[in-house]
Amino acid sequence: MAEKILEKRKYPRLKSLHLLSYINKEQGVQKCGISMARTLDISPAGVKVEVYQAVNKDSEMEMEIAVEESIFSVQGKVIYTQEASNNNYIIGIEFYELSPQLASQLT
Repeated sequence: MAEKILEKRKYPRLKSLHLLSYINKEQGVQKCGISMARTLDISPAGVKVEVYQAVNKDSEMEMEIAVEESIFSVQGKVIYTQEASNNNYIIGIEFYELSPQLASQLT
């Protein structure tokens, strides 16, 4: 079950763990194969993700997010990245566009 985080954003972020697969592209060039990650929180505007390898700011991400019984394809841009204490990385991704079906799952 997702838990709402209180703050002053346009969309509330839901603290929620979902599996996510992604392809990282920098200037149109794929930087790795398909990699796995997990979401830390998600909203109709974007997602915070924990990944296991460094991803540069401004990278383009092609993702598939599993929410309940459905898998949604989304694309976005990395707007921040930071190293976590466990040698993983936390990245924030702003969605380019979100399907109405996924948006309805997140509100």
